[in-house]
Amino acid sequence: MRRPVARIASTLLIGALLAAPVTAREVALAAGAPLPDLEPGDVLVLGAGVHPGPWVVDVADVTLRGDGAVLDGGGTGSALTLTAPGIVVEGLRIVGVGPVADLYAPDAAVAAFGCHGCALLGVSAPGTTTAVRIEDARGARIEDFTASGDGRGPGVTAYETPGLLVQGGRFTGFLDGLYLERADGARVAGATVERSVRYGLHVMFTVGVELVGNRVVDGGVGSAVMYGRDARIEGNLLTGHRAPMAFGLLVQEEADARAIDNEVRGNAVGLLLVAAPGARVEGGTITDNGVGALLQRPPVAGATASSVAIAGAAFEGNAADVAVDDPDAALTLHGNAYDRAPRLDLDGDGVVDVGYVATSAFAARAARQPDLALLAHGPGIALWGRLEAQVPGVRAATFVDAAPRLASTTPRAPGSGVGALGLAVGLAGLGAFAARGRA
Repeated sequence: MRRPVARIASTLLIGALLAAPVTAREVALAAGAPLPDLEPGDVLVLGAGVHPGPWVVDVADVTLRGDGAVLDGGGTGSALTLTAPGIVVEGLRIVGVGPVADLYAPDAAVAAFGCHGCALLGVSAPGTTTAVRIEDARGARIEDFTASGDGRGPGVTAYETPGLLVQGGRFTGFLDGLYLERADGARVAGATVERSVRYGLHVMFTVGVELVGNRVVDGGVGSAVMYGRDARIEGNLLTGHRAPMAFGLLVQEEADARAIDNEVRGNAVGLLLVAAPGARVEGGTITDNGVGALLQRPPVAGATASSVAIAGAAFEGNAADVAVDDPDAALTLHGNAYDRAPRLDLDGDGVVDVGYVATSAFAARAARQPDLALLAHGPGIALWGRLEAQVPGVRAATFVDAAPRLASTTPRAPGSGVGALGLAVGLAGLGAFAARGRA
């Protein structure tokens, strides 16, 4: 049976209309004018100059295009609050954020709640309490965000944000550079975090986080991934954390973490692994730290022992390469380079012909009694370490790297890198940290 021609034409017309792209409505807003009523899909183009806030945007899929525009929050509360999915903010500069500083509920340049799939692109917030507070938001993006703080609040605080992406950007002088909690599958890539009062990158209770290609520099403590599993930490620079309790990276009660090709340099402790089962360190450089890698276990009932494999890394210029302060820890070393290992390679294949023990009982004891670290470069300690490495009954001898690689440098002179004094100061703080049994 043939359909009427009119009906066929009507069907085709409706299909064409549905398939045609919908042109977004552009709304221009001059500096000083009030925020207009918006409809879903609107593009609000902000004129150059200062726009008085604070603002609340609660309409889905709206874009705020703010190149050359400044939003002034007036010094009370958060300057811009987003409460609908799909909102995009581009190029806006935000000032005048309120003074309330709190890890979980601070005044922020941008506060986003239920803002699934929202995006902050090229936004800046100089001198702010907190740059971004975001909660209950799936698949949100924070890209090329530049912000500086006064050290009281976090740069970004994110809670219940699965799939969060933080790409690029610079966060300077915050309490924590980025704090993520319950952010399964989140990715932080290419960000620079500088001079954090506490943690640079701080991740808690999260499965499958990825920290890739970030620069975390000169913070008070370091970066930490805790109480989750399957973290991937790759290609980061973690440097300049020398204060008491300071480390490049802490992995605590985090199962099956992988640290791949990171540069961990100039910290009191490079890698601090606390009750970290299934942890793997693959490649990268661990240089000029007090202790390169320290395995600890908090003195609390039921604490899990660490099981750590370190392969293909380069240890150079550390006062101690590895220390194990956990009687039940399992440590596997394979194919790492050590500047203090024998340079015996008769067949020229780049692999030392004898095994090397990179740790000692002295290094573990110094972790518990920090003033001993002042003796780290003494001849007696060196002799002690050599004897331990040759006596199978001594536990340190069980942590042998059977196939150590030749280091790129000859052994550093005593006092290079952080040195023994820096090691003593750093371990003093870490001793207190271990005694508390928490970060």
